[in-house]
Amino acid sequence: MMPRFFPIVLAFLCCGCDFFPVPLSDEEVAAMFGDGSNDALTDVAVDHAAAYPSQEPGTRPPVLTGFLPLTEEQLQEGRLQLFDGVSTFGWDSVNNSQAAKLTVKKLRAGGQPILVSVMREKMEETTNSFHWLPECEFDSIAECLSTSKNADAGRTSVSTTPSFITQQNPGDMTITTKPFSGFTAIQAKPLNMRPLGENDWKAATEPAKSVWTDGVLELTGGSGMVESVAEYGDFVLQLEYKTDGPVNSGVFFRCIPGETMNGYECQIFNNPPADDYRKYIGTDTGGIFRRCVGRNVGPKDGQWNFLTVAVGGPRVATWVNGIQVVDWTDTRAENENPRNGLRLKPGTIQLQGHDPATKILFRNIRIVESVSPGTPH
Repeated sequence: MMPRFFPIVLAFLCCGCDFFPVPLSDEEVAAMFGDGSNDALTDVAVDHAAAYPSQEPGTRPPVLTGFLPLTEEQLQEGRLQLFDGVSTFGWDSVNNSQAAKLTVKKLRAGGQPILVSVMREKMEETTNSFHWLPECEFDSIAECLSTSKNADAGRTSVSTTPSFITQQNPGDMTITTKPFSGFTAIQAKPLNMRPLGENDWKAATEPAKSVWTDGVLELTGGSGMVESVAEYGDFVLQLEYKTDGPVNSGVFFRCIPGETMNGYECQIFNNPPADDYRKYIGTDTGGIFRRCVGRNVGPKDGQWNFLTVAVGGPRVATWVNGIQVVDWTDTRAENENPRNGLRLKPGTIQLQGHDPATKILFRNIRIVESVSPGTPH
């Protein structure tokens, strides 16, 4: 199975999976995962409106609940959840394979959510290979569910087995386990992140104002922006932001250098007004403004929130407080101007001062560029 975020594209390469050593019949698949009669696994109720929000204007995404939160320490480390615990958001079958079924179940006994993959065909008994594109380095941990068949009882039991993803080469991640049916947890942490401090940014354009204090950027007023000195094409950017009220801001990327916020915008707006939903899409924090509605995971004003923006080729993924909220591909024709089409050319990053009422803090801004641009496999 392949999670459809990019550049952190994680793929189970079906030619090298070790899910089950023998084929599963349709009866076995139904008994294990189809009708919910198995004594170990049961369905997880999914709020589809929250997990897979409508992309039509006028719709306020419900707040997603029940997801697997990260701890403050994990967020500080930059970790990301690759399985949210409530949905298959960000995942898809490789080549839309009909041989695989992906769903979310939970253990009846403990209620632990599981991202379940059922292979209906025999796979070669090789190490399960995870491929990341572009070639950013990651430190990842997964916990897998191994399966065993009780011939006497005619039932399948599951047990949690910790397993570690190890990096062989830049861009390649592998995981070695016993045959397994699913994941109970998958996390990733981008490595080699470089801090972006005061010297990496130009002063804010008026009427916005920027002040750095002990590594914290305070951006007030607007409309204006703080622009990066360097240009970036494919990258993973992480930062923390804090707003004390309903503040509209954003992280612009692949901007035309020197032009005011002429780039893609990852929105920062924890509580947009109803009128914004009527006019636009992508108005919630993590959404791509005017392009893609983001899932609402409930970031709050008055506290530090964590934002990750991952960009590779035409694909963009974002995480808010470690939970993925956007998986979007820009399918427009290429154009130098990102307002008019797909911009692949590197550009600056800009932090937005939206209006005179803007007051937002940023800290721990860091970035890692891709080793080489990539496209999804």
